[in-house]
Amino acid sequence: MIKINLLPKEVEKKVALREKKLLLSIIVLLVVGGFLGLYSLKVGQYTRLKKKAKRVEKELSLLETIVKKVDEIEKSKEALGKKLDVIQSLLGNRVVYPQLLEDLARIVPSRVWLASLLTKSESDFLTITIEASAIDNYAIANFITKLSEDKNFSKVELSNITTRKGKEEVAIKNFGVTCEYR
Repeated sequence: MIKINLLPKEVEKKVALREKKLLLSIIVLLVVGGFLGLYSLKVGQYTRLKKKAKRVEKELSLLETIVKKVDEIEKSKEALGKKLDVIQSLLGNRVVYPQLLEDLARIVPSRVWLASLLTKSESDFLTITIEASAIDNYAIANFITKLSEDKNFSKVELSNITTRKGKEEVAIKNFGVTCEYR
């Protein structure tokens, strides 16, 4: 088949140029449309992410207030636990003090008198610090011996014996004792 073209070459070039322009404009429109579509997708993603970030920030602030409340509750729980431990310690030692005083009254010789009695409660025993006075060293020795021999007293230690003049120029011995009471 033979093709015969009766149109001049200039018209043919114009038609080809017009087709190329049309094709180029379609390509440009497609590229611009693609970029616009991509831009609109990215803008949509950005707005969704921004909304999600705001929602997460609101949840975070809500959770932070809850965490603060939980911390406050834990602190108050800890304080109440300490108070409960003190109360239980006091209740546990409540029976110990009358027994301690009864044991001391039985042990203290007649020539020894107590000036002060300090106690410190430990987990399962009392640490006792006694300041006392005696007429002579034999009374002090007798007191220390009786304390050491008693089953409720342990770790009996004598400390700083001093002498002072009492009434009627009688020498009085002041001394200290520390021990544990169970």
